[in-house]
Amino acid sequence: MERERVTPKSYPTNLIDKDWSKRELFFRNNSKAYLDSVHDLQLRDDDVWVVTLPKCGTTWMQELCWLLMNDCNFEAALAQDLELRSPFVEFHFYTHGDDGKVFAPVQDMTSPRLIKSHLPLPLLPAQLWQGRHKVVYVFRNPLDALVSRYYHGVTFGSCYGKTLSQYIEENLATDAALREAIEHAHEFYQLRHEPWLYYTSFELMKKDLRAVVEDLCRFLNKPIEDQPMEQLLKHLSFEEMKNNPTTNHLWELKQITHKDAGKEKHNFVRRGKVNGYKDELPREQIEKANDYMKQCLLEKGITLEELLLPPSAK
Repeated sequence: MERERVTPKSYPTNLIDKDWSKRELFFRNNSKAYLDSVHDLQLRDDDVWVVTLPKCGTTWMQELCWLLMNDCNFEAALAQDLELRSPFVEFHFYTHGDDGKVFAPVQDMTSPRLIKSHLPLPLLPAQLWQGRHKVVYVFRNPLDALVSRYYHGVTFGSCYGKTLSQYIEENLATDAALREAIEHAHEFYQLRHEPWLYYTSFELMKKDLRAVVEDLCRFLNKPIEDQPMEQLLKHLSFEEMKNNPTTNHLWELKQITHKDAGKEKHNFVRRGKVNGYKDELPREQIEKANDYMKQCLLEKGITLEELLLPPSAK
């Protein structure tokens, strides 16, 4: 997928005071009209958005939020693919282009809607910047996310025939991929104390899922009793998620038209490990990636540990 630098119609200057003209944003080529439409997208008062970079625990968080928002209706969750219960706002554009129906999966949903996006803060709907809608943000160590993206890309066709080493080397040709990840997370991290935003990480969910669930119950104003809590934690366990066909993006895979899609399949919920990249990547690539990240983090005046385990959550 060829990408180009893009400029949004406006920036969230009310949220973060910085020189937004220097913010580098990239998206698929020839997408200005689509991004302008996203900027102007009309939201509903009870919308909840899950925003992440790809492969950062998005599906895990979507399933959790959907169940809280739907009174822990496990039967309904197991009866329909997550992609249909909680649409990915960019997916239709990625698969069909701007065909006039690009927002239909979102607009046709009944309220309350749980909407997923991988867009950075400045490319999200401008109405989200007003603080009237709830946003859940999940970060993950960019190296773990990058490894996971490779296996996802193999299944969906874009990385088929390519080794993990080749994919990582391509992404480490410059610091762009890792810089983009840090920038994406840092903007939301700066807003973590806003009442409309809940910021967490894949690592924190692995460390203490119950605490994250309890936080989200308060954030979404959806308390649950002890018995549903235990059932929810079991439903969200790695083994349950891995064996649940509705949370492994099987519906999405059927929509993909890439000529190599499905030739080599890896489970969407694959390993679910923290720092799993350490036993999949050679030392040289890890060191190169860490050097890139350290420089970017230094420029932001923050550490990776702070982004992954916010001080209030330690």
